[in-house]
Amino acid sequence: MILKEKVIAALSKTLSLPYTGTEQDWDIEMADSNRINEFIDLYHQYDLAFEEKTALMSLIVASYDDYLNEYDLAVDCRWDRIKAMLSKDKRYFVELIDYWSLDNEHDENHIFKITPLMRTI
Repeated sequence: MILKEKVIAALSKTLSLPYTGTEQDWDIEMADSNRINEFIDLYHQYDLAFEEKTALMSLIVASYDDYLNEYDLAVDCRWDRIKAMLSKDKRYFVELIDYWSLDNEHDENHIFKITPLMRTI
């Protein structure tokens, strides 16, 4: 999934992220497990365009994966919100869900912490 540079630059500015424009995987590099609630709130506060929703949801999912890595799968109520957002607009997030679900990977040592959760969508 390729995020559009103009959209990620604007979101980075809105969120005061340390974006330089040289990031290869913006969502993963800008992920911040301490700001998940802020990212979710922004998603709900504005009528975002398709590209903005996709970029912001990518950031939310990457941030939640970071959280799971930091706290060893301590799933909390934020996952319910994220899952509801992904499910509601699933048509927008097919690539994102597929990426994190790793449907063809069965070795638990080769999946993301969020993969089992993403597979439930």
